[in-house]
Amino acid sequence: MENFDIGLTPSELLNFIKTDNNIALYDLRKKEEFAKGHIKKSRLVKYVEGRLIDVPKHSKIILISKDDKQSKQITITLRSHDIDVHYLIGGINNWPYRLYFTNISYVGTEYL
Repeated sequence: MENFDIGLTPSELLNFIKTDNNIALYDLRKKEEFAKGHIKKSRLVKYVEGRLIDVPKHSKIILISKDDKQSKQITITLRSHDIDVHYLIGGINNWPYRLYFTNISYVGTEYL
């Protein structure tokens, strides 16, 4: 699969958020960055090399990073393990829609 097939534009991702209940949005940024603004329904995660995401096979995973370098690379890695994963093209820096803010003391990090 070509790399352009695995990236989603902001409008494509927004459409998934509005219409698909089987998506999992994982934000790969630091806790402080996540608290300052994140996409609704996204969860902060820390990627650890060699660990794979344990999600139901019917879920579509979307990775979000500051730009798309980290999320694109991890997407390619996870796809090599037959996981349905995509990344946000341009990362959160390219997200033109509303962001949600969180008190940093409430932000927990999950591990992939």
